[in-house]
Amino acid sequence: MFARIMAMAAMAVFLSGCATTAQISGADRAAIKSVVVSREVAVPEKMTYMGPGGATHMVFGVVGALATQSSRDATRDAFQKEVSSGATIDQIAYEETLAQLRQSGKFPLRDTRDAGSATLHILVEGYGFSIPNGFSSNLVPTLRMRLELKDSGGRVLWTARDYLSVLGGPVEPLAADVIRTNAAAREASWRAGAKALAAKLVATY
Repeated sequence: MFARIMAMAAMAVFLSGCATTAQISGADRAAIKSVVVSREVAVPEKMTYMGPGGATHMVFGVVGALATQSSRDATRDAFQKEVSSGATIDQIAYEETLAQLRQSGKFPLRDTRDAGSATLHILVEGYGFSIPNGFSSNLVPTLRMRLELKDSGGRVLWTARDYLSVLGGPVEPLAADVIRTNAAAREASWRAGAKALAAKLVATY
């Protein structure tokens, strides 16, 4: 029982992130005449993955994590290969964020840049799948995103960063085999997570 509790605590630390926001000034907000959303979404080469039983090694701290690193990397790489078909995370992040931007009505969105325009950049800082707790054999999406609004000279006017919590998060867990083999279910899971996270980020503007 103690080992399970420690595994859950370790997993919570492993999956934790930091929500940050840098607010835009009133003058900068007033100066923006239009906003173009960049279609180039930065995404890490490697996804994150913690499957059933994956938190157990963290009970033994840094030593346990280092001792199993190569095995965990191999498992992650194999999983990433299995889920490589279907919609990509950059496409999903772009589409779901754009939908939330339009729904909010906070941004004067345009398709092309003009005088006084700013560019919104979407950055996926981490993504993948994880068990939602140490007792589960199902998976939920993991996602960390940052939005950056820059003026025509590249100066950052506003930025917001947040992550999708897997502990009591907004996305229903699915069986690992479903995530691996069903591209539509996998996409729906990521889209639900990206939608919830994008809504949180846009709300801070």
